[in-house]
Amino acid sequence: MVMHPIRARSLAVRIRDRLARDFDFRIVRWLALGDAQQVWFLRRLFKLLNIDLVIDVGGNLGQFASLLRRRVGYAGNLISVEPMPTAVAAMRRRFASDKRWALAECALGELPGTATLNVLQGHELSSLLPPSTAATDRFEPFQRVRQQVQVEVRTLDALLAGHPLAQNARNVYLKLDVQGFELQVLRGAIASFQRIDALQAEASVVPLYEGVPSYHVLMAAIDALDYQLSFLPAHNYTQVPDMVDFDCHFVARRCLVEMGYLLGRPGCVSKPDVW
Repeated sequence: MVMHPIRARSLAVRIRDRLARDFDFRIVRWLALGDAQQVWFLRRLFKLLNIDLVIDVGGNLGQFASLLRRRVGYAGNLISVEPMPTAVAAMRRRFASDKRWALAECALGELPGTATLNVLQGHELSSLLPPSTAATDRFEPFQRVRQQVQVEVRTLDALLAGHPLAQNARNVYLKLDVQGFELQVLRGAIASFQRIDALQAEASVVPLYEGVPSYHVLMAAIDALDYQLSFLPAHNYTQVPDMVDFDCHFVARRCLVEMGYLLGRPGCVSKPDVW
């Protein structure tokens, strides 16, 4: 029987880790606690899984890509996926000198084709789904449709199969921040899950779009794809008491079994019943 990696650590390593826990004090802005926790988690996770490609779906202005480069310390291949023209131009300028970064100017979905992108007043809220104020009017000024543009839709399977930066990637990390379109992206990635070792998604608690799946539906779908919940960073503390959404991180069970964190054999990837 394979011993759990934590149980298998030497006495010296256990003492070192205990001291690190006991004396690890740091000053963190309260509202930035979630970001600090996520940086800590991704640093450890990327090293454990030997991540060699990150797919940043919903790249927006490059906030997540910049966090990976500047704070997480990830220097490997990175593909940002973003369909909004103004955001595309901003990211091209921002990462012009990054030789291991590439931009896929499209949206991702279940099937290839075209779709209408609702560009909202709050650009980071733009979505392929129509905005809705039925549940809350808190973000109504930012949910006004400023423009509608036709964008190309690809599947994640096609992107990973055809992109030069993805050709030799074996340990992929997937980040999903697509404003309610997460399930559609996952439906177009069935052939890719054996390469996707971990993923994170933004889960909706209060719906801001028509047809957006609730957090429990999305998380159940990811769990059914044989990914295990691994980490929930602190949510945005400006959302009190009505949490609107939160980030959830998952790791493929096959990876946890291979590394000794779980016993037994991982299940087979299949389409979840919720689809």
